[in-house]
Amino acid sequence: MTPDAFRQLALSHLNARWATRLGAVEFLIGDKVFATLGSPDPALATLRLSPEDQRRAIAQAASVFSPQPGGAGARGVTQVRLAAATPDLVTPFLTFAAHKARNARSAMTKLG
Repeated sequence: MTPDAFRQLALSHLNARWATRLGAVEFLIGDKVFATLGSPDPALATLRLSPEDQRRAIAQAASVFSPQPGGAGARGVTQVRLAAATPDLVTPFLTFAAHKARNARSAMTKLG
C-alpha cells in the first residue's frame, strides 16, 4: 500500500480531514486524531485503535500491524507497515479508528 492510498482511505471517512504537525500527516475527525502517516517513519502509518481492536489486527496480520513501542502501544496505538499492507487488510481497522475518534468526547466540549 502506498502512502497516497492510505491517505485516500483515511479521508474517505465522514468528516475526516488532515493536518500536519511535526512532519507527520494527521487524520482527524473533529479534534480527535484517528491515524497518522509518516511518523516516526515514512514507511509506517499509525492507527489509534482500542486495545481489543489492536489485538484483532495483530492476530489477523502480524506482518502488517504491531503495537507502537512504549505506553501508547499498550493503549491501542498500532503501527501499520505500508509495504506489507493492502487496502482489504487496513480498511476495517481504519474504520474502527475513525469510529473511535467520532465517538470520543471532544476536548473542546464544555461540561456544565
